[in-house]
Amino acid sequence: MVNLTRRREMNGRKLLRWSAWIALSVAAFSGCGDEEESASSGGGPGGGRGGWGGGRGGGVAAIPVKAENVIRGEMNAYVETYARLEAEREISVLARASGFLEELGAEEGDRVETGQVLARLDKEELELRMRQVRASHNEVKSNYERIKVLHENKMVSQAEYETTQLRFENSKVDLEEAELNLAYADVEAPISGVIMQRMVEVGTLVRSNQELFFIADMDPLLVRIFVPERRMYQLKPGQGATVVVEALPDRIFKGKIRMISPRVDPESGTVKVTLEVPASGMLKPGMFCTVRIITDSRSNALIIPKKALILETDADDVFAVKEGKVEIVNVELGFVEGDRVEVVSGLEEGMQVVTVGHEGLKDGAGVRVVGEEGESESGSEQTEQVSGDEAGEKRPDAGGWGRSAGGPPAGGGPGGALPDSLRQLIAKFRAEGKELPDSLRQKLRALRGGGRRWGGN
Repeated sequence: MVNLTRRREMNGRKLLRWSAWIALSVAAFSGCGDEEESASSGGGPGGGRGGWGGGRGGGVAAIPVKAENVIRGEMNAYVETYARLEAEREISVLARASGFLEELGAEEGDRVETGQVLARLDKEELELRMRQVRASHNEVKSNYERIKVLHENKMVSQAEYETTQLRFENSKVDLEEAELNLAYADVEAPISGVIMQRMVEVGTLVRSNQELFFIADMDPLLVRIFVPERRMYQLKPGQGATVVVEALPDRIFKGKIRMISPRVDPESGTVKVTLEVPASGMLKPGMFCTVRIITDSRSNALIIPKKALILETDADDVFAVKEGKVEIVNVELGFVEGDRVEVVSGLEEGMQVVTVGHEGLKDGAGVRVVGEEGESESGSEQTEQVSGDEAGEKRPDAGGWGRSAGGPPAGGGPGGALPDSLRQLIAKFRAEGKELPDSLRQKLRALRGGGRRWGGN
């Protein structure tokens, strides 16, 4: 009985301790919830921060963004493609006689002129051959002259005279051939150009028709490009072009169109265009180059950065900054050149457009342009957050980003974030100056009108 009584007392004490611990835990959690509610509502001394934008006193936060002015400048439409530089003429120099190579008259990289001696072959055997042929020719010539006199006096037959005459003609051909072979012992340059390659060494036994040198005419150089047939009527012979080579990225070389092929390749739908570029002592055959041909130019165009375009919309829109707020403005685009685009309508010179910080913005949202004069020290944190947004980071609590506590995702519209794959696809179409496909436009409209975030579930 005593043991049973003690056991009941111990169980009762344990039950009291557990009850007290549970009560304390509930009280602690309730206190934390009250503090969070107070902090989220901006209560307490000083009011705390009102949101991600750094506003104070519980007011609506201004979202920090980067913006640039709409400016005027020159914009060009152009055809741009890639190719390799080629020499206008490339010639293989062949030996036309046989013999040992005795002397070289030029080396690789040397500039040579037409008729300049490049190599000399051993002439001893060729000279002996020529003397032998000349002696035989003289003998045949004397016999022919004697028979000719006898034929005139009708002392030999017509057949014998014609045979002697034929031998004489053949001996003249043999003599000319021997003299020509002797002349071929001096290998001469067939064109003016630069020795690109030498294939033989002094002392080598050279055979007839053996390749000895490779010569290229390097000024001007040629570039052969292929342009789509829809652009062929924008080009004409004599039209200027610019050429940039990878080896000299800071230098721009001038060229012009020499000729345009009259034929369209049925397989690729392209037209071959040949341009000539002065070598300027720096360009070499085989260099990889970028060719740009200007097809149209506008000297007073309105220009904005390409990154100002909103990717989350199915049209060409930008965020224009007006009196501390952003407004979605639909623009009509013209030429695209590098990282700049021309605005045909929708904007005016001097207006500001958001270039960094699009994600999370909505039409009418309050913003503050980072980097403007009068920027307070408190903007340093916001500058860091804008930089993070430029790198593709998501911003909390910016214009309804993310989910509200205990509620559904915030509403759609341009303030939402697209999936990376969809953003890249839209950016690709815009970079190429193409319109978005209807299927992609319908998907964007459905996402915007569905009352959910772009990437919402």
